[in-house]
Amino acid sequence: MTYMDLKKILRVIKRNPRRLLDATRQRITGYQPPIGKACITKLEIKTLQTYAAKAKKGIVEIGVLDGGTTREMALVADVPIYGIDPLIPDSMDKNLQGATKIIQHNMSFYKHFFFFQAYSYDIAKKWQKPFDFIFIDGDHRYTEVKKDAHDWIPLLTPGGYVAFHDAAPVYSEKSEHVGYDGPITLINELKKDNTLTYIETKDSLAIFQKK
Repeated sequence: MTYMDLKKILRVIKRNPRRLLDATRQRITGYQPPIGKACITKLEIKTLQTYAAKAKKGIVEIGVLDGGTTREMALVADVPIYGIDPLIPDSMDKNLQGATKIIQHNMSFYKHFFFFQAYSYDIAKKWQKPFDFIFIDGDHRYTEVKKDAHDWIPLLTPGGYVAFHDAAPVYSEKSEHVGYDGPITLINELKKDNTLTYIETKDSLAIFQKK
């Protein structure tokens, strides 16, 4: 284990001592902490954390579900995190729907988390907070994910990053998930957008940087 690995572990424990307690309880009793649903791979979590750790102004997440990915980003972040979700059935899977109580549980350790139970396009109209990383994982239909990009990328600080979920096939683990047509079509269009630079794709997560 390197010094940097140890430093990261200590940072995670400091930010979320509950994780250490949960891990201990799980090892002894088989206890599983009630963290809700998070449809994301380990590689995608690592990638999100890489960009969340770069943020100097703020992080916006569109599509919070139960706050699972929000929580993972918060473990490495030092900036306000803004979660936006109307908490309605998922556009691709009607069985998926977030819950306020679980979001509050997952984010209880992070003092600078602010949740908006609303549609992203309504929040964008009056947004004034600075942010330099945005994770777009809301409505996956083409017209809706395109609207999120249209509404929010202009608000992103120049040099900041935008991540789109479900925009490519998963390859790091056994999975039948190949992404959704809406995000896939959109990122192919954005690769030709001269206001953005395509950075990388990790599993279904596509990353761009605003020029």
